[in-house]
Amino acid sequence: MADIPENSAPGYVGRLDASQQEKLHQFWRILMQSWDSTIPGPDPARKLSVSSSGTTKPHRRFFSLGRAQTQPTEEETTAVPPNLLSTLKSLGAGPDEIKTINTLCQRLPGDKLRAALISALKQDHPDALCLRFIRAEKWNIPKAWIKLVSALNWRVNEYKVDEEVLLKGEGYHLEKSRQSGDSIEKKDGQGFVHQLKTGKGHYHGADKWGRPICIVRVRTHNPSDQTLKGLNDYIIHCIETVRYLQVPPVETMAIVFDLTSFSLSNWDFPPVKFIIDSFQENYPESLGALIFYNAPWIFSGFWKIIHGILDPVVAAKVHFISGAKELEKMVPRSQIIKELGGEENWEYEYVEPSPKENDRLKDSTTREGILVERKKLGDDLFTLTTEWISTFKSDPSPTSRDDVIRKLRENYWQLDPYVRVRSVLDRTGVINEGGRIDFYPMKVSPEVNEKSKILPEHLDNAQIPAVAA
Repeated sequence: MADIPENSAPGYVGRLDASQQEKLHQFWRILMQSWDSTIPGPDPARKLSVSSSGTTKPHRRFFSLGRAQTQPTEEETTAVPPNLLSTLKSLGAGPDEIKTINTLCQRLPGDKLRAALISALKQDHPDALCLRFIRAEKWNIPKAWIKLVSALNWRVNEYKVDEEVLLKGEGYHLEKSRQSGDSIEKKDGQGFVHQLKTGKGHYHGADKWGRPICIVRVRTHNPSDQTLKGLNDYIIHCIETVRYLQVPPVETMAIVFDLTSFSLSNWDFPPVKFIIDSFQENYPESLGALIFYNAPWIFSGFWKIIHGILDPVVAAKVHFISGAKELEKMVPRSQIIKELGGEENWEYEYVEPSPKENDRLKDSTTREGILVERKKLGDDLFTLTTEWISTFKSDPSPTSRDDVIRKLRENYWQLDPYVRVRSVLDRTGVINEGGRIDFYPMKVSPEVNEKSKILPEHLDNAQIPAVAA
């Protein structure tokens, strides 16, 4: 199956039909109703047209097992704002969906949900973020709300991504790994650092669609070399880091599982399941291609296990490729590293943190000033979005709303050095100040031809050509 570049695929920002646009409006309405009691329900005269997206077809209720569902009691809806509850019912939300939404409203109420959304947004386009969850749930708006808020709850209350992943990063785990004694923290830190130093999973370059590439050297994996937590922390660190490499309109990544010399001793189901669950539940529509490279015959049995837990949409993005010639369909040969049979003379090397690279994390005064501006921009976004969803027009004020979205992105890159520790990609010139992304920095890969450099410009100026597979 040929890949469709995201800048030409339907259902993305700038490529919505009337029905999809209305679905996005509906999603923004219930999202903002979660914290704003003044946002009214939809105009009953507003009709949803039938489109090829299949959004008007009847669907099975969330969590339905074929039995009649018990209507939620008053106690089971107390946390759901009245205007939100009314809109959800008008959108066909079932009793079990409403009960789930009530639970999520208790875990991440009102202003906390709003703050979690702005925090999770980073430099992303707000509509693009929402549409990933909407597409993942086949344009079912109540289910998409549940998926997004569940992911935000996971970020804020469970994994604590901002505090435990972005604010700590490599330096924290290096420090823990060097502690004396034999503590659990030390073992977790050693496991994290083991991934860094071996390059078991590392990023280099982009494919023909501008998607950043993660290369996983499966042959280097031994389940006993690290704790599961240390490995999982590294996986989330990698997924969060790759978000900064996705230059609009690119929203996804490509993972190459290099199975060269794979043996039974390398198989480890828990981290495989953790990666799949993470993409399907907390980072939906973020995986553009899953490539199994040079898979030996013994992998076929393991593939059956993996395939059994894949969402069909994700399974459709799987490619089995043997040799660099086949890989050239997705990555130019000059940009396939020699380790994978290509021409680029590049090898992964871990560069440790420098002593003062994270000094700006200590500057709370500057950080708070940028965060105040970010909150104001968030308020402006929600005000303009309220106007946008309340009209039949595609966008009553596209310039002003787009301008706020642009300013939010610029604001994040101002904030970034004060909330995120530097990574190996910062130190090697891939991620640069202000969000300038260079997949092939000359100081790292001097033999890469200048013409093969992808996306060296600032996010605002980057252009990605549509490339047919």
